[in-house]
Amino acid sequence: MSMDIKSVSFENLEDADLIVDCVYEGGTNKNMSDEVLHRLLPKCGTSSGFRKVSRNDDHKKMAYVVLYTSMSELEWPDYLDKETGIFRYYGDNRTAGKDILDTKQGGNRLLQEVFEILNSGKNLEDIPPFLIFKKTGIGRNVQFLGLAAPGNPHISSDRDLVAFWRTVHDNRFQNYEAYFTVLDTGSRPISKEWLRSLIEDHSNNLKYAPEAWKQFVKKGRNGIRALKAPVNFEIPSKYDQLQSDEEGNRCIEQIRIHYKDNPYGFECCATEIVQKMDSHFVDFSLTRPWRD
Repeated sequence: MSMDIKSVSFENLEDADLIVDCVYEGGTNKNMSDEVLHRLLPKCGTSSGFRKVSRNDDHKKMAYVVLYTSMSELEWPDYLDKETGIFRYYGDNRTAGKDILDTKQGGNRLLQEVFEILNSGKNLEDIPPFLIFKKTGIGRNVQFLGLAAPGNPHISSDRDLVAFWRTVHDNRFQNYEAYFTVLDTGSRPISKEWLRSLIEDHSNNLKYAPEAWKQFVKKGRNGIRALKAPVNFEIPSKYDQLQSDEEGNRCIEQIRIHYKDNPYGFECCATEIVQKMDSHFVDFSLTRPWRD
């Protein structure tokens, strides 16, 4: 595990809040008692990738939902684009010969209901928060990827939940492809107080909710504020750029000598070098070597 990623030990899970990218550690008994989410989240079940927790005031409505994924299934490539905050998630109909809504966990039916509410713009308070976790590959450890809302302002209502056919092991069946957005909840963690209020006192849960969730409940798709994390490309230092072996140093020195009195001429040389290094580069338009 990287040293710069915060982690919470199994013994401290019950008191821990949810922090984006934090790792929550499983137990060491090598059985179901090591399961993290059941211990970390109030009323959460112990199995399946789609875990629903009901509200006390209406058991047909969800307080919150956990989406638990390995992010590594080739047939069902769940994926989080950290630069845009968009999360692609596949439903739970993965058996041929069954209707798309006929699933054991009822995940696809819930997806259908949630996106119908979202696209109607009514009763948005009945949409449950989605908590996204992924397996780390180490024991039963899991990583929290964030609080998500269904849909995205840049994905149209006819594209955010799509039923499609797929063939696996020569069997055909339908499943859902759903799009969510991880919300920018700022520096404050997702509190257990909010999760408990969603279950036990739903009508007052917004008192404890993150501001990003309040905006979603108020404005729907247009209130979604994504957690965007652009990749920071570091420019190598001059020292790192010039690292080479003895033969490389001789080549660099010959290039310097050749273009000593014509530095702008090196641009043509550079394009030739790039094209030889990567065949994807096929054409260049060089700018003028001077300005008016």
